[in-house]
Amino acid sequence: MAEYFAMAFRAVPKKNIIGSTTAGIDGNVSDFVFPGRITTLITGIGIYSPDGRETQRVGIIPDIEAKPTIQGIRDGRDEVLEKAIEVINRE
Repeated sequence: MAEYFAMAFRAVPKKNIIGSTTAGIDGNVSDFVFPGRITTLITGIGIYSPDGRETQRVGIIPDIEAKPTIQGIRDGRDEVLEKAIEVINRE
């Protein structure tokens, strides 16, 4: 769902997508069971962003990158939210 939400937000004027690149796993999901009961899931259709770029295996690249750090997690901070607040306060 991250890709679909990010693509929807991209349609909003004067917005910034803040965070990290999405996983690039969107579309339908098919499961396969191999001998030995080994199971895997794959997405099998192409999904493209409104500007025509492929999202599978690539993901949605944010306008502003922000990632949690180990120290931030230890300190109970949400560094992505902090970055979003910083961007809002600059505008």
